Amino acid sequence: MKQFFTLLAVGLLFLCSCSPKVSSNLPVIPENHPDYAVIYFYRPSGFVQAPYNVYLNDQVVFRSKNKNKAIVKVDKPGKYEIWGKTETRESIILDVEPGKDYYIQSVVQFGVALWRPLFINVAPETGKTDWNSIK
Repeated sequence: MKQFFTLLAVGLLFLCSCSPKVSSNLPVIPENHPDYAVIYFYRPSGFVQAPYNVYLNDQVVFRSKNKNKAIVKVDKPGKYEIWGKTETRESIILDVEPGKDYYIQSVVQFGVALWRPLFINVAPETGKTDWNSIK
């Protein structure tokens, strides 16, 4: 039994100690952009790595893993589904308007057997601070 807990602890340590990479070559977005919206995706550091792809409708736009972020410009207004899938498919609907910034925090929540995606539409003031804190 002691060996089991030792192996479990080593396995958890391995899963949580993977070194994440922050997206490089992120575009510079002007403060004022009336012709398009910008979605800032980010995932802060966390205890569990559990990476997964994040989709905007049917296109992969972000790899959600600890300390990672991405910027997506959206030219057309309308409703967009942001979703990811591990154990189950989880999603939110975002009503996108030109000239606005949206901050989507992508994390994980405990599921039945695996971690599940969780998307949080964060207020711009908080989201900007959170997004900029990821180096």
